Amino acid sequence: MKNPRLIALGVAGLSGLLGVVPTLGIWFSESAGLINSAIIITLVLIIAATLLALASSINGLLINPKGLRGAAFGLGGLLLIFIISYVFADGSDYLFYTDVDESTTKWVATGLNAFYVAFSLAIAAVIYSSFSRIRK
Repeated sequence: MKNPRLIALGVAGLSGLLGVVPTLGIWFSESAGLINSAIIITLVLIIAATLLALASSINGLLINPKGLRGAAFGLGGLLLIFIISYVFADGSDYLFYTDVDESTTKWVATGLNAFYVAFSLAIAAVIYSSFSRIRK
């Protein structure tokens, strides 16, 4: 493993080709078999990418154990945002929808609230970073 970037580039290229072939087949034919194979290949690639991302993160934490503290703070912050979002979520609008109960609308509201809080914090961080750069 002399050049990990070259290996990663080769794997990415092969993954791209693996995804392009069924996609081209779907465009040019209406065969259900090609559509099913494209879905299976997509799922395999998503699972492989997830596993590789987790392995890379764990490898980085093993190389630099001090990074574990920062990761714990990040996960704790996300958990806090999620808990606050759940507390403030309101599931009372389930009557407007069919086949939906109050629990489902509460979880949807939780996800939306978490998104709003995380998005607002990201925008605030960008603004803070810009202003701190200007002050220097």
